[in-house]
Amino acid sequence: MAFPVGPVDPVDPCDDDGGDFVPPTYFEPDPSVGGMAAPDPRGARIELPPSLTGRFRICERLPRQEERTVHRVAEEGRSAELRAAVFRVRGRDPGATEPERIVKWFHPDAAPDPEVTRRLSLPPHDGLPRRSLHPGLSYVLEEGTDRGAPFHVLPSHGNTDLATHLRGHGGPLPSDAVRALVVRLHGALTTLHEAGVVHRDVKPSNLVLTEYGRPGSVVLIDFGISLTGFPREAGGGWAGTPGYVSPQAQLQVQTVRPADDWWSLGIVVAEAALGRHPVRHRAVASVMDAVQDGDIDLTGVGDRRLRLLCEGLLTRRHEDRWGTKEVGEWLADLSPRVVREGPGRRSGTTGEEPAAPPPDAPRFEHAGRAFTHPSELGAEFAADWAAMVRRLAKGKERERLCEWIGHFRPTADDDRAEALDVLLEALKRKPKPETLVDLVHWLAPRQEPRYRDLPLGMGDLLLFARRAAAGDRECVSVLKDLRDDRLLTRLATWRGGAELAHVDDRWNRYGERWRVAVARLSEIPELSEDRGGLRAATAEDPPLFAQLLQLAVDPAAVTRPLRIELRDAVRALPAQVPWFLRLAEDTDDPVPLLLTLRLLPLAQEQARRIRLDLENARQLVAMDTHSLHNRLVRRQMELPVMLGRAAGGALLLFFPHAFVVGVADVYSRAPQTTVLVAWLLSVPSLAALLAIECWTAWYIGHLYHPRYSVMGQLTRRALPVTSRITVRGWRQWLRALLAATVAVGVVVGTFVLAVWIWPLATVLGLLVSAVLRTRAWHRYRAQARRNNPLAAPPADPLTGVPGARRPARANAAALSPSGSRAGSGPDSRSDSRSGGVA
Repeated sequence: MAFPVGPVDPVDPCDDDGGDFVPPTYFEPDPSVGGMAAPDPRGARIELPPSLTGRFRICERLPRQEERTVHRVAEEGRSAELRAAVFRVRGRDPGATEPERIVKWFHPDAAPDPEVTRRLSLPPHDGLPRRSLHPGLSYVLEEGTDRGAPFHVLPSHGNTDLATHLRGHGGPLPSDAVRALVVRLHGALTTLHEAGVVHRDVKPSNLVLTEYGRPGSVVLIDFGISLTGFPREAGGGWAGTPGYVSPQAQLQVQTVRPADDWWSLGIVVAEAALGRHPVRHRAVASVMDAVQDGDIDLTGVGDRRLRLLCEGLLTRRHEDRWGTKEVGEWLADLSPRVVREGPGRRSGTTGEEPAAPPPDAPRFEHAGRAFTHPSELGAEFAADWAAMVRRLAKGKERERLCEWIGHFRPTADDDRAEALDVLLEALKRKPKPETLVDLVHWLAPRQEPRYRDLPLGMGDLLLFARRAAAGDRECVSVLKDLRDDRLLTRLATWRGGAELAHVDDRWNRYGERWRVAVARLSEIPELSEDRGGLRAATAEDPPLFAQLLQLAVDPAAVTRPLRIELRDAVRALPAQVPWFLRLAEDTDDPVPLLLTLRLLPLAQEQARRIRLDLENARQLVAMDTHSLHNRLVRRQMELPVMLGRAAGGALLLFFPHAFVVGVADVYSRAPQTTVLVAWLLSVPSLAALLAIECWTAWYIGHLYHPRYSVMGQLTRRALPVTSRITVRGWRQWLRALLAATVAVGVVVGTFVLAVWIWPLATVLGLLVSAVLRTRAWHRYRAQARRNNPLAAPPADPLTGVPGARRPARANAAALSPSGSRAGSGPDSRSDSRSGGVA
């Protein structure tokens, strides 16, 4: 039998101190369509169908928040997707006296049978008022379709259902109240079956009290999975509410019979008479196993007549089960025959309880008690695992236990006998965890999965894994045993633990996929920067195994919040981290999704560094902009002075030529034609000198003088000469005389031989000097930039890797808000023309 097991309440749903009495109706995927639900056309299920919004306004959405059970809140998957959206509404006209209505908007895959709707609402002719077949049956006022999904408008029979009433009552109902409930439901079910309809979902939450506190006023509602024509096979997959379906209705291919409704009535009557559900198990699979085995606890039903009714309605064989005739006789104070039978052995069970001990069998004393049956000792061992471990650590105690168990060797079950032989052989040595699990299971086959005082059924495993992930020491220790010894496969043979084998298989496959995913991280160079953090994030530690176990228990329910967490984390990153964004794209596989979330701290740290580098780059750009503005202002203020010094330097170079020409002209030491040519060449040479030096001053800016000006250069070069002149000694005077003679000879010689050499040489010399001074200024500016702490290489905004190597100009252009080359390098002409150093 396959069944959709979702997360369930870790608290016993049948305890008197609280819990969820009525889990929701489940819808199992139809194997013929691959178990996939069709797309939901209803959109946001917090709104009415659009065709009804003009007529009704929503009073509240049902169930109310306080009535939404833990099962309903935690359940994921197809059952939640296919559940109808239910609203309590009123007419929009404020003066209308129309009573409250209920609107149910169904998923197309869970649409009610239209034939059921037709038969339950009489007369079925359009335009005529509809009424119920029986006061205890609901009916449909209006039906329609919106967005491809059907909806029903129904009357509101009240605000309280029987499930809420039972929780508020806090105990069993009086016998008179239960009898009134039976009277009402006997008439409703009889009328329903006479109309050819089987409800299939009779339970307290589908019984609404029209008069508060009076169970005899209930109305049976919710015909969403009801069918007509019986007996017949129900298509579309499994549907029903665990704990209220009959043993025959638990089959994968359900056969619809009226007897199923009478079984559900028996469970409802027993629950009302006991004040709790008659099945004490918590796991859904265990509840259904108990129904199959006939493990229905009616010992608390004190009223003899109610006990008889429950026994008649809860007969396992549908042919022997009471129906409308027998219940009618019971209401007439008669006592119809009850077919009593023991629990039948089902396929897939591990065996029967050990036989009763022989008269000469000794007792086994443990924890101050004397045990005469293995199941009692198994229950004690399961309840106090530590005491069992301490006792079986001693060889003599193991010998005593093996001798006592030997008296219960089964004679008609070879499998259990063989299992006992293996167990006795293992108990000759200090038992391992798997041996203890097998021992407890052999002693008490009806125990639900449990290990070291912790329940580990499907309904408990998710909570256990969460506690282990949170660091609970006991859960972490148990988790290690489950992992190392593969205990889940052994617990899968326990009652209601069949799904544990699949969980263990998924758990181990997820572990292998985790190692493969971690190995692929070596292909990401950005992660090599923080090897310690990477090792910590990918370590195979207990929290990781606990998280993988959560995924193995319920992949769909656990993956959904992980996707939401990852999406929020990506949005909250202070900067984009490309490798993390690439990993975050793979959200279909739960293992890479979990790995991505565990790498989130590394991504956040890199994002902070990238953001810091980008902020530093922005500050540098802002400082460059501010510095550029200051340099422009300073240039504007100092430009006349700089040009004046440049002109003075050019005239200083021009003076020797003009002086020599003037002397030659005054004293007629040279031919007039030579002097004329010299004066004619002086004009363009002076213009060239002024242009070169003024352009140099304008290009360098306010730092032009004295370090990079002609006047400054001549001054620094003249100081060594003057220092040598002031030194006394005939050798120094001789050297000075020779130097002066050579200088005068060169000037006079060039003037006499070729007058154009002097101005040309002066212009070329100044041009070379200007180039050298400009290059020296560039070197000085580059050194100043390197010494600036804010000018460190920023993070590449495209790769997200701090210090990534990129071309200088491209990197600067990417960081510049305007996309220009501001601050792109020391040789950038656009910035150098602004003058100055940052």
